Amino acid sequence: MFALHGIAVSLDCFVLLYCLLSLLVATAWRALKPSDVAQQSVATILFGLRIVPLVVSVIITLALVVPSFELLQPLPIPEGMGAIPVGLGVCALLLIADGVFRAIMAQTRTTQVVTRWLEGACPLQANANFAATFQSRRESPPLILVGVRHPRVLVSESTVALLTPDELRMALQHELEHMKSRDNLKRLIFAFCPFPGMAKLESAWSQAAELAADDAAVSNHRDALDLAAALVKLSRLVPVKAGPVCSTGFVDGSIGQRVERLLVWDEASKARRVHIRAWFVIPFAVAVSLFVSVAHRPVLALTHEITEWLVR
Repeated sequence: MFALHGIAVSLDCFVLLYCLLSLLVATAWRALKPSDVAQQSVATILFGLRIVPLVVSVIITLALVVPSFELLQPLPIPEGMGAIPVGLGVCALLLIADGVFRAIMAQTRTTQVVTRWLEGACPLQANANFAATFQSRRESPPLILVGVRHPRVLVSESTVALLTPDELRMALQHELEHMKSRDNLKRLIFAFCPFPGMAKLESAWSQAAELAADDAAVSNHRDALDLAAALVKLSRLVPVKAGPVCSTGFVDGSIGQRVERLLVWDEASKARRVHIRAWFVIPFAVAVSLFVSVAHRPVLALTHEITEWLVR
């Protein structure tokens, strides 16, 4: 009974924290206006905001709620719980099950589609410097990065025929930057932590990720023009269809905005953009950890009071 009661309390706190933080993120992220920030940093910030509800909820539940219950919960344990705590626990289980199901289905669907596209595919001989690049003989998108554990770049026969060698090289470099950033893994994580109202945030992240890959792929004005030409040509090749969750298509995002930025590409303006590194959060995390360590007992007591009020 003690263990079951503790699990129920932990699930209640987790789902409440997750929903409250998700609602806050879904409504407040639009206030960010990082106009002079590098797109790679913008993508990192948006990804961090998207997963903050899940990460923070798990950390607080495991670091505070569970220890406070085990150390401070008096015995004997009440025989039953109210309808609201039970309902919250059920919601938490459904939320977790939904996230796991969506992630498994996304990975399964991606594997099935990639297997079909790879039938009869061969390594792209014209670009030996790019590992895991295949020319697909089946009806695949013009150019797409697929997979999480073993990502591959698939190029259709029509794409190879349409693009010049330099344009194809830049298009492949763009997809390679997505591979370095593990953007397909991030899409899978989004599927694992669902919440209504997050679609626009995920779309904004996707656009920032595309712009970031463009910036990382381009090193001079000639490269920018070749990448812009590849975008225009492939966007007109076939109607763009959404790929599986664990994939990143070359013609994703706003083509007009991407082409416009590439046509006015300037090395000086690129260098002036502010870069916000992920390790900037380390001092904040260390400060919070030190505070919790110093005031651990009072924080646990406060957490226990809150959870006791919750399950009454």
